[in-house]
Amino acid sequence: MGKEIPRSFERIRSGEQMRPVAFTNVAAAIAAGVTPAKFPYRTIVLTAGGTGGVLCEAISDGTNWRQKAIGANAI
Repeated sequence: MGKEIPRSFERIRSGEQMRPVAFTNVAAAIAAGVTPAKFPYRTIVLTAGGTGGVLCEAISDGTNWRQKAIGANAI
């Protein structure tokens, strides 16, 4: 019949919440073996990684972690 849907897509379709991996900062992620070269295009959450120790996202470009600040509250 149709193509089999991978498990990851089933989770998205069912509305199951997917939680990204969280680390304190980039140094903690690298110490845990999560390097940008090993996991290109991965997104992780840094609980104290932003300027001033605030919550932010980091996205791997295959060479470095790129920080994405999480801004003001949603309205």
